[in-house]
Amino acid sequence: MILDTIPAARTESVPLERAAGRTAAGDIVSRTEIPPFDNSSMDGFALRSADVARAAAASPATLRIAGESSAGNPFGRTLPGGAAVRVMTGGVIPRGADTVVPVEQVEDAGGGTVVIRAPSPPGAYIRRKGEDIARGRLVVRRGDLLTPSHVGVIASLGRTVARVAARPRVAVLATGDEIVPPGVAPGPGQVRNSTSYALLGMAQEAGAMPRFLGIARDRKNEIRRSVLRGLDADMLLLTGGVSVGARDFVAEVLRGAGVNILFHRVNIRPGSPLLFGTARRTLVFGLPGNPVSTAVTFLQFVRPAIRAMLGRTDLLPARFPAVTDEPLEGGQKRCYLRGIVRREGGTFHVKTTGSQSSGVMTSMLTADCLIILPAGGRPLAPGDAVEIELLRDTAGGSREERTGHHA
Repeated sequence: MILDTIPAARTESVPLERAAGRTAAGDIVSRTEIPPFDNSSMDGFALRSADVARAAAASPATLRIAGESSAGNPFGRTLPGGAAVRVMTGGVIPRGADTVVPVEQVEDAGGGTVVIRAPSPPGAYIRRKGEDIARGRLVVRRGDLLTPSHVGVIASLGRTVARVAARPRVAVLATGDEIVPPGVAPGPGQVRNSTSYALLGMAQEAGAMPRFLGIARDRKNEIRRSVLRGLDADMLLLTGGVSVGARDFVAEVLRGAGVNILFHRVNIRPGSPLLFGTARRTLVFGLPGNPVSTAVTFLQFVRPAIRAMLGRTDLLPARFPAVTDEPLEGGQKRCYLRGIVRREGGTFHVKTTGSQSSGVMTSMLTADCLIILPAGGRPLAPGDAVEIELLRDTAGGSREERTGHHA
């Protein structure tokens, strides 16, 4: 339902030096070959393979040095027979040469000649024109997250700017009489606002431009004023006040502000009070106030929406089979347990971080995965199969090494 509401991604051009971490707004096809010319992969001598075809230790080939080809300074003439050109790594292979003999395999015979005591096959130590990228090759796909390697390849094609998806503007509003800013000493029954700062960080990490609207007390008019300020963003995230308590006003205020609520409450733990709606082009999420509930609902529902707004293709989190190392019990709701994963042989093993209270924020520091238990599932014993979702690249090695899959 959420993904069905996503508007088309806005696009913009950015200088190439600021393109890493952005999302490609269109395909990029090479209009040239990379490398643009045959070049040497070694320091050595470029020559004709036929001139050393019969070279041997007892009867070496002696060639005169006709010149030099270094990176950026090609030889510029056709190589005559019986000659060699000193070539540096990256230097253009002269016309007429078809092989390179590394400098370690060449003897200086003096008088501008070199001695070679073994044949060198055609193509040896030559990087061919177009070997890396052929003309017409698709090098970047629309929706790709641009890595530094992508940026380097784009630069090699002669481009100085990249067309990317504009970052969604995300407004974050905290609600609750009990919330005070981090720099304020909490009074009786109050807590410092930590959830909003984690949420701002997660939104930024997902590719958005977050903006903090502050804290609205549990007063309808105060929440409404802040909501109306947030509806000029592409996405509005509210925390707290979305349950069914006497002072949970968020759903009522959103309706009054013109938000069309598409659903309110989902059958998961933690995070069941989740709310989602739209107001024109603005997506509105009401997230639970407890820090772990906020994190889980962001990862499962908000981050895919941000990625879709960026035109990304990897919207949903990757999940993998694992084995539990301890008894686990879910319930009538789908459960997301914070877990710690390790790899033993070719199998993931997981255990929980301990307490699964939705208020234990430090469990998200310790956890490197979520253990997902389906609604209504049976209790699990050690050794039973479970499904996990990695939170970050941990557990030793790259994700490809750990899973055998390429993201």
